[in-house]
Amino acid sequence: MKKSSSQNPLKNKIVDFLQGFSTISVTCNQWGDTGKGKFVDLFAEWADIIARGTGGDNCGHSIEADGKKFVFHIIPSGILRDGQGKINIIGNGTVVNPRTVINELALLAEQGCTYSNLMLAYNAKLILPTQIVMDRIKERSAGVGKIGTTGRGIGPTYTDHYSRKGLVINDLLNPEIFRQKFKAHLDEKKMILKNYDYKALKTIMHHKDLESGFYWDDEEIFAEENVVERYLQYGEILRPLIKDTDAFIRNAKERGLKILLEGAQGTLLSIDHGTTPFVTSSDCSVGGLARGAGLKESDVGLSFGIVKGLYMTRVGEGPFPTEFGGDLSAEWCGNGLNNEETERENHSASDINRSEPFSRGIALRILGKEYGATTGRPRRTGWLDLPLLRHALQFGGEEMIFTKLDVLDTCETIQVCTEYEYQGPDYYFGDHLYQAGDHLGIAIPDSNFLKYCAPIYQEFKGWKTSIRGIRSYQSLPDELLEILDFVISQVPGNLNIISVGPGREETIFL
Repeated sequence: MKKSSSQNPLKNKIVDFLQGFSTISVTCNQWGDTGKGKFVDLFAEWADIIARGTGGDNCGHSIEADGKKFVFHIIPSGILRDGQGKINIIGNGTVVNPRTVINELALLAEQGCTYSNLMLAYNAKLILPTQIVMDRIKERSAGVGKIGTTGRGIGPTYTDHYSRKGLVINDLLNPEIFRQKFKAHLDEKKMILKNYDYKALKTIMHHKDLESGFYWDDEEIFAEENVVERYLQYGEILRPLIKDTDAFIRNAKERGLKILLEGAQGTLLSIDHGTTPFVTSSDCSVGGLARGAGLKESDVGLSFGIVKGLYMTRVGEGPFPTEFGGDLSAEWCGNGLNNEETERENHSASDINRSEPFSRGIALRILGKEYGATTGRPRRTGWLDLPLLRHALQFGGEEMIFTKLDVLDTCETIQVCTEYEYQGPDYYFGDHLYQAGDHLGIAIPDSNFLKYCAPIYQEFKGWKTSIRGIRSYQSLPDELLEILDFVISQVPGNLNIISVGPGREETIFL
């Protein structure tokens, strides 16, 4: 029997909390992996429409609901509410691998979940096998300059879009147009790829993500007709989903429907505002998300920005001032050899209180299950960095949600980075000259500068007790309240919600 609203106190809290708003967004104020999926799933109870507007299947949003764990890479996290008539949209600003969408639909069906209200933007950018190959061969050739991409073709697809050489989802519905456009696209890519190592190309092309050699041709590199055949098959499967979602969502807003925008990655990975060049290829701020869903940033009435409680994680390369273990940790997480299984074999979660930073970082990773939902890679870990948070808050998400605070339940001491000391060569930032010994309270996202920034910490006592059963802010341990009050006093944002566990009900609304 379906519960009425009066029998669902969590739904009542959400509806009351969002009263008066018609469009809200959920983004991340860090490097991603902060728990957006949980809150998109929660707010989907309120929303009529849930829309993704940036990124591709290089990210994974995890949700725990009804005793099951779901991981979505491109389909919006509100899809679990499809049976309630909620509309989920993959928007124009995304890059879409049709095979990923089809695989996720099959997984939903296996779990007994529906997707009858899912829409796919006709003008979403189409990820092609050529772009996956370009991504992987360039990263393989970059050596120390590698970015740490997932190899899903995200960057090359956005690059082709902006250079007017890409294809869109709608091309799948028009076979002759697809053939013509793909041939022109492929001719250019083969001119580039012929300069790369043949054996390396062959190895990449036989990866399961590229259909285990189905697209390979010994002489031409790509079996053009195989690509065309497979992608047109994908188009027929996805045909019922492909719509003019921009027009739909603008019309829905005019009609007063409630819209939830689901961000991907985090503001510190934004191509426009992140720690360049170690960023993703889309603008994952509120502005980029709104555009990618077919709206204006001014249409968003409430912008939630998620912060991973009192620590941070990063996947891939790039500077991370508060990282436990520094360069040793970055190398360990990036060598492709380590995962949750290997770390649990040799380390313990009790190491969270060790003074040695590298082991402490692994312990935090084990406690927080900080392994990529898309790749399984260990995420680099470190303390909360307020200079980076102050930078991210300039671009939206000022209504903060703190997640995963329960991960630190056993910590004896907790540190918060309040500012940096610059320890590098002279550096001009506009008309300001930074020199060794200078202090700064807001991060400059240029990686050439950030890598020389040493964190300055304020230390706090841990609360040393489980908080997962607590449901009110005032009932949280005094030690935790002291830290939260301090953090909020130091940044230009507001704390709205606290997550004390992965479950829907493990949520405190302030």
